[in-house]
Amino acid sequence: MSDLPDTRSVLENLGKLVPELVPNPGVDLDLIVVGERYWALAGFSPELGTPVWCEKAKDIDTAGWGHQVYAVAAAGVRAVVPGRACPQCAGPLSLTSRTAFQQVCDGQDSVCVECTESLLSAVRVVLDPARKAKREAGRARARQQEGLHDAGAAWVEAQKEVVSQHYATVFPRERTEPLSASVKDMVGALALLRYASSTSPIADIGAWPDPLYPDMGEAAELLGSLVRAELLKIHPTSPAEAFVWEPDSFEHALRDTGGDLDALAAPELSGSFYPLRARYYAPFGTSQGKAAEQLDTDLAAALAPAVMSATQQDELLALARELIAEEALRYFTNRLEELNLPPVPENHGARLSATAYKIAEHRPLGEIYNLVWRATRAAAEAAQKNPRAPRAHMSTYAVNRFEGDGQRAVAEPGWELKPFSAIAGNGPAAMTRALFYSVLDLNPIDTSVPQLREVLPPPVTASTLMAGATAPGHDDLAAVVAWLQAHPDAWDPHRVPAELGLLEQVREGAPDWHFEGKIIARDAARLHRLYSQLAPALGVKEAALAVLAATGMLVHPVTRDGATVTSGEWILDALSVLFLDGSDGDV
Repeated sequence: MSDLPDTRSVLENLGKLVPELVPNPGVDLDLIVVGERYWALAGFSPELGTPVWCEKAKDIDTAGWGHQVYAVAAAGVRAVVPGRACPQCAGPLSLTSRTAFQQVCDGQDSVCVECTESLLSAVRVVLDPARKAKREAGRARARQQEGLHDAGAAWVEAQKEVVSQHYATVFPRERTEPLSASVKDMVGALALLRYASSTSPIADIGAWPDPLYPDMGEAAELLGSLVRAELLKIHPTSPAEAFVWEPDSFEHALRDTGGDLDALAAPELSGSFYPLRARYYAPFGTSQGKAAEQLDTDLAAALAPAVMSATQQDELLALARELIAEEALRYFTNRLEELNLPPVPENHGARLSATAYKIAEHRPLGEIYNLVWRATRAAAEAAQKNPRAPRAHMSTYAVNRFEGDGQRAVAEPGWELKPFSAIAGNGPAAMTRALFYSVLDLNPIDTSVPQLREVLPPPVTASTLMAGATAPGHDDLAAVVAWLQAHPDAWDPHRVPAELGLLEQVREGAPDWHFEGKIIARDAARLHRLYSQLAPALGVKEAALAVLAATGMLVHPVTRDGATVTSGEWILDALSVLFLDGSDGDV
């Protein structure tokens, strides 16, 4: 026979010792809950005969009543061992702690709570009314903070919902007006499309390694202009901080209500936004991706120098000069920082900028880089020779040197300056790359404005377009244009763009709706864009004549009354019926 005690009988004896919990009268329910969790017994270990507790004491949350879990439990309940008396007072044995219960299980004596003055003292601290009031005030503050946190989170979610609804994307969507924007805006849009990491949407513009525009302070105004021109639209996933709100923040909204969460105003868009924080997308197409592709194609076509008017080519040259100058100023700023010199004082900034723009009218960027390097190096050397001189004076010295060398570079075209190549860490901005590489197919470092002016093709005029219209096979077109020129009062040139806009959408005249109708609509849209580009420079009448003449250049075959004609002849015939019917003359 085994001389080991019977395990079953041991566990049965231990089971008789499981304490009964008696809530203390008049105490908070929180204290009773802590006591119940503290004394929650899962059973006994069969091998060791030790109590197994449902939770570790350190895992029990005392809800702010104190750090001594056993004291907080004693303040809430009494754990009384059935059939056992306190050896000191002979009263019911109420356990002081889990350790005391282990002693009872081991057959050792343990005194009750009422006989343990240190525990009673700790319980009195827990139940102290002043302490309780302080705790209740803390818990009220915590509830208030939790309510504020939840209300703030709800306010932020409401902002997201407002942005999502106000700037919701709509695809498919067709452009109802022809592409019409300044050359600078179109180059900016092209730069965004070609140099963003993604076009669905275009995001984090302010964090690009090479900036959108050489001076990022000016990039915000450019982005706003692109949105106003509807080249781009704000994407609904733009963060709430990209917009100006009414009220402008949750804190201000709460302050306006005196802290009353129930009276909190819902966030509303004010109509203003922070362009560098917003996200953008191309708005016209069958999807975001296709819309970006279509806008890229349209911009590339509109920016081709060969189809530009004289005014647009002047804009192109002005933009080239601006970007060259701004790239030089960016390098100047970076050089000062590299040499541990302070920024140029504000009162000298205009002089520095004027010098850069003046040189950019005559010299390529690579040579201006040389002048910047000379000026900043001279300033750094002067700073070393005069260590006690204010360092801001050294930055001013760099401006003075740059101004002097710049004057010589302009006055002496024969002064040879070794052009710098691309500067490491100072690569051209996205707009500079887009203009020179994509539009002009030239190197932005080596190309000067005078060189660019020489290589530009002749600008488009009404006379050049009409000259092409008199080519063989376009006798009807030449007659129409000649008649319109001879009878200026017999027709309304404003109807030309209006009717072209209709032809972009109305395709009933084409026998094959799905194929030839699209051809007519596409070519009508091209003529509409051409009119928008020419009208500001040539005037309404000359632009209308030029567009009519340009129909002779549209040669895609389509069908009219069973006969094959060009898309240009089809459109000219449609326009003739629309605005020549009812006139007094014969064409």
